[in-house]
Amino acid sequence: MGRTVVVLGGGISGLAASYHLSRAPCPPKVVLVESSERLGGWIRSVRGPNGAIFELGPRGIRPAGALGARTLLLVSELGLDSEVLPVRGDHPAAQNRFLYVGGALHALPTGLRGLLRPSPPFSKPLFWAGLRELTKPRGKEPDETVHSFAQRRLGPES
Repeated sequence: MGRTVVVLGGGISGLAASYHLSRAPCPPKVVLVESSERLGGWIRSVRGPNGAIFELGPRGIRPAGALGARTLLLVSELGLDSEVLPVRGDHPAAQNRFLYVGGALHALPTGLRGLLRPSPPFSKPLFWAGLRELTKPRGKEPDETVHSFAQRRLGPES
C-alpha cells in the first residue's frame, strides 16, 4: 500500500504543496482538505455592482530572484502564462494601492507626508500607529482578529 499525504488547506500554499507532491518521482496519494467551498484562500477576485474587479488578496508576482523565478516556472507549468499581465515598476498600476471601504476607493498613503497625517479611511496617522505597536507591551489576550487589530491601531473606519 502506498503512502498517503494529507494537505490541510486549499490556499495557495496548500495547492502548491499538493501540486509538488503529486509530481514527485514516487508520488504519494495526495488528499487535500479544505474547510470552505472554494479553493484559493486569500486569492480571490470579485466583481462589484459597477463592473469593477477587486482583488481580495495577493494580486502580483515579484519576479526577482530565485523565488520569483520558481513562481514564474510554476505559472508556466500550470499553463497560466497567458493570464499574467506584465507591469513595469514605474507603471501607475504598480505604484498606486487602494482600499475599498464604505463603498468608496481610498488611495493608500505614500511618502512621509502620507504616513504622518490621517488619510481616509484611516482616522489616525499610520506612522504613529506603527510606532505605538512597536512600543506597546503584548496584551493578555491569547489571540486577536486582524479586524480588531486594525480597528484598534488605525481607527474605527478600518
